[in-house]
Amino acid sequence: MGGEEKRDSKGFDLLRLRGKEYLKKAGDLLKKYWDYNDQKKRNNLIYPFGFFTGALIYLEVILHLLNYQRIDNKIIYPILFAFPFGLLLALLTGFFRATINKALMWVITALICLIFGIQLIYFYIFKVYFSFQSIGMAGDVFSEFGSDAMTAIRHNISELLLLCLPLPVLAILLKDGFSCSKRELKEQGALGIGVLLLHFLVLIALLIFGRGDYSPYDLYHHTKVPDLCGKQLGIATMTRLDISRLLNPKEDLKLADFPTIQGKMPKAVPTPAPKSIQSMEAKPNRRKSDPTPSPLPTPTPVDTSPNIMEIDFAALAEGEKDNTIKTLHEYFASVTPTSKNKYTGMFQGYNLIMLTAEGFSPYAVHKELTPTLYRLTQEGFVFNNFYTALWQTSTSDGEYVVMTGLIPVGTRSMYRTRNNYMPFALGHQFKRMGVESKAYHNHTYTYYQRNETHPNLGYLFKAKGNGLVLESDVWPESDLEMINATVNEYIGEERFHVYYLTVSGHMNYTFMGNSMAYKNRKLVEDLPYSSDAKAYIACQIELDLALEQLIRKLEEAHVADRTVIALSADHYPYGWEKEKLDELAGHEVDPNFEVYRNHFILWSAGMKQNIIVDEPCSSLDILPTLSNLFGLEYDSRLLMGRDVFSDAPPLVILSDRSFITDRVRYNSKTGEVINLTGEELPEDYIKTINSIVKNKFSVSKSIVEKNYYRHVFPEGF
Repeated sequence: MGGEEKRDSKGFDLLRLRGKEYLKKAGDLLKKYWDYNDQKKRNNLIYPFGFFTGALIYLEVILHLLNYQRIDNKIIYPILFAFPFGLLLALLTGFFRATINKALMWVITALICLIFGIQLIYFYIFKVYFSFQSIGMAGDVFSEFGSDAMTAIRHNISELLLLCLPLPVLAILLKDGFSCSKRELKEQGALGIGVLLLHFLVLIALLIFGRGDYSPYDLYHHTKVPDLCGKQLGIATMTRLDISRLLNPKEDLKLADFPTIQGKMPKAVPTPAPKSIQSMEAKPNRRKSDPTPSPLPTPTPVDTSPNIMEIDFAALAEGEKDNTIKTLHEYFASVTPTSKNKYTGMFQGYNLIMLTAEGFSPYAVHKELTPTLYRLTQEGFVFNNFYTALWQTSTSDGEYVVMTGLIPVGTRSMYRTRNNYMPFALGHQFKRMGVESKAYHNHTYTYYQRNETHPNLGYLFKAKGNGLVLESDVWPESDLEMINATVNEYIGEERFHVYYLTVSGHMNYTFMGNSMAYKNRKLVEDLPYSSDAKAYIACQIELDLALEQLIRKLEEAHVADRTVIALSADHYPYGWEKEKLDELAGHEVDPNFEVYRNHFILWSAGMKQNIIVDEPCSSLDILPTLSNLFGLEYDSRLLMGRDVFSDAPPLVILSDRSFITDRVRYNSKTGEVINLTGEELPEDYIKTINSIVKNKFSVSKSIVEKNYYRHVFPEGF
């Protein structure tokens, strides 16, 4: 033992001496280089590197403070990534003669400031970062959100000027310090090696916070959630990763192991069995003198078989050559389907009217001012723990989740399905029963290319410009006018399915910027709120009037008791400062979870009693839940949500990969776990749910990219 320790000690001493020797040699070489190069050459290298690195660090820190109002310890990564990126930009501005290099420095600096400025305004409006993958819809965004962007710019003039500060600094440095002359090839080669070495060191530094879910390492190498990347890795790195995905959008699907919480992790609090449909019927009181009733017949057993179709995923995987499609087959073979239940087929043969309500939230519901909305949220199915996530492409993604049962990944998910086979969309499911499905929108028919996407989901689509004629030419348009202009087109049919996308609740929420708020302003003038808060409620009154008229028409046609109304929001009113939400809520709204809490209206005049749903659920669950209630043919494994009335454990997924179950709320941005029951969690519970969530995002993306449903149903069904 003593000899081994002695040898180890000698080896360590030798390593230490060698290390000192190498460091001395490196120092001598650096000094030699410094002495060899004159002041002009040093200025031509050190000054550009220092300027670009300093500008990037400055912009990252300032924008982080503007967006989040605080700095956390992970700001180290935007700072560290600024060094290799700054050296790369210095390299790029040394290939040409001085005049061209100076012009490049101006162009690059202006472009960087522009990107940071765009991200400031985009985040201010949408509460998410801009993605270059959405560049194709820039015209639509400018046409609809142009006024909102101008308002945001006016509110952030001083902030934008701060982000432009590198430009005057560059002007001063170019005048007094930079030579910007062309560098020798040897110098450029050394700089290139320096870029790679610095970048490698930063990648090693990513391990400081480990490799766990949504750590900087995970975000950079695997998950790449844009908003988390922007916050933890910085805008420059997020932009680089975003552009790389834009240039190379398709890659083989890689999933975690296929974990499941279905049947393996019991719910923390047993949920009572739902009432049978019979128990929802009103029962007359029986007098003592009434004869003894006959014994009730033996109830028919409830069918609890899985909600699946005859699909042999294992056989499909065995014969598949495409790696991604093969992985999808294997994944769906592992998914536990949801079971049929007491509510399966409850609305079989009914009509269905679905609405995606623009900017709808709990703060739109007032007993006196919006009595129809209030009534519908208190009757029928009452969801006490429902969530509507805010996705990258706001309204379009909000529609996409409800209409397809998939998670929108990246941007323009709905548009990317325009030529795909989407058999589980309710438009197609009703068409297979011989019902012509209709969709209406009271704004421009080409916006978000709905004239292509909605017909592909099985709907005869009509909006402004392709058949829908409204009385008023205002912005936003009236939901009430849309109902009046369309209801007679279907209400006389033997059976119908209709989809509405409303627009009256669209921001801006001011009496001068929202025609619906102006129209209904007198109804809210006595409310004890700020002008903007009153304007929000006023424009939502138009939605209430539209629903009132719709129900009146259904009742006049004697079909109200055979018609289901399903209404959900596209997103909460994100265009506001959070203080406005706090004002309407009467307390400070939790920005991580509570802000997404919303109503889901599921109502029919034929329901005699309310059915209360306390489990957490979300917009992602709407399609499978309605498919089960209407007794439609679908495969629950192929949708990312769950039938709310099945025995599947609840899982609410938010766009930043945070989630809610019946046990916990998990915040992906901080890693915080909020235990909802006080009971000990099963081993690896959070890790398991994180793997499930990541897989659902990856699978949703690949379903769209590969037109996967067509591979499962090559001949349709």
